[in-house]
Amino acid sequence: MLARTRASQPPRPASAAPSERAQLARLALDAALGVAGVVSSHAGPQGTWVTADREERLPGVLATALAGGGYGVELHLVTEVVPLLPLADRVRSRVERAAASAGLADVLGPVDITIEDVVTPNEVSKR
Repeated sequence: MLARTRASQPPRPASAAPSERAQLARLALDAALGVAGVVSSHAGPQGTWVTADREERLPGVLATALAGGGYGVELHLVTEVVPLLPLADRVRSRVERAAASAGLADVLGPVDITIEDVVTPNEVSKR
């Protein structure tokens, strides 16, 4: 499995606090990348599957407002060769738990997982 690390970011000033939408996008991306079998996110062929908020662009995750309130989340992922439906279920469950832990469960709508590419162990080691 590929190990992932997240570079520490300096704390934001209170006036630049991320929106709920950006918070959900960040926690969904972090949760997905923490699931064994997920290699990376994928911003799409034109780089448009991105959530942007002030200073940060989060590739491979879209958090969009829903008509009834809250936000739907789409994750576009690259994975290892593993059973994909169970992997998607684990990712979705982890995102839901992360949202609940962050106090955002009430604004989290559907979490859609799209597997954009599947890579072999040899390809993973080259990334």
